[in-house]
Amino acid sequence: MNTPRTIAILAAACLAQGASADTILFAGSQGVVHALDTDTGIVSFRGVCSGPVNSMAVHDGTLYLGDTNGVFYTYDIATNLVNGAFAIDSDANAMAWLGEHLIVADSSGRLDYVNPTTGDVENSALITNTDITTIGLDAGGLFVGGHSTLAMRAHIGQDTFQFFAACGSFVQSMAFDTDTMYLSGIAFFGAEQGTVYLFDKFEGGVNYAGTYSVDSDVNATVALDGMLYLGGTDGVIHEMDPTDGTITRTFDTGIEIQAMIPESGIISCPADYDADGDLDFNDVSNFIDLFNNQLIPGDTTGDGRFDYFDISRFLTLYRAGC
Repeated sequence: MNTPRTIAILAAACLAQGASADTILFAGSQGVVHALDTDTGIVSFRGVCSGPVNSMAVHDGTLYLGDTNGVFYTYDIATNLVNGAFAIDSDANAMAWLGEHLIVADSSGRLDYVNPTTGDVENSALITNTDITTIGLDAGGLFVGGHSTLAMRAHIGQDTFQFFAACGSFVQSMAFDTDTMYLSGIAFFGAEQGTVYLFDKFEGGVNYAGTYSVDSDVNATVALDGMLYLGGTDGVIHEMDPTDGTITRTFDTGIEIQAMIPESGIISCPADYDADGDLDFNDVSNFIDLFNNQLIPGDTTGDGRFDYFDISRFLTLYRAGC
């Protein structure tokens, strides 16, 4: 492998694309959307969905809300109005945006790839190793987690999920930053205290880099502006410094929280290997390191080999943007 030549080839594809946010949207069983301004700490009412919200995704100014009754709503963030609704056979336990599809997860372990314009389920995949309570997208991988305590990973564009990480709690939610995967969970149903587990996001495994306790059942975790935001059914959002687990602020929203997401959406995309919202040389450099060290995210084709086709696949994902 000629690393300098590869760097030159990949660097030529670099097109920086930025994203920033300081507002987190959240909702729960009341079917009401609220927002937390992380700069001021102000919580504000945003709008009504109607069904009990289980999950959220944001893309291109639209908030998608999945409810426990198998309905997902399209909500215009600019106007705070619901402008559409579709019914599918799912409890919408988790949700994510991937490419041109909305991925809606059922707690049974099924993933439905939904056309967000028509509501049609265009493809489905069944994961047999775990239920699904949360979905994450990072560094060329689609991740799911559940009460099995497992996090599973599939290469983008594939439906074969393999073990990636395991923690000592039910997995309730997950988030990613530059180098770390955060799995947040509780030890048993009804627990009021949760744990945040830190993993190397490129290697996973069963050995976590650290654990932080939090007074929450951590139904939702958001990584934003260098901090973690942890929300639960008690209606409290904890702001945590992920470098040492210190709770720096708490926000009592009065809303039973089942889902949270930055207003601008989850900033990572398939080729964003440092989770900063930009596609630039850092992502290229990270990919090259992973490729040369033959770690899972460097095998972008998922065929178990590390060759030109992985580089080509990375370039395709990179050029697609965020």
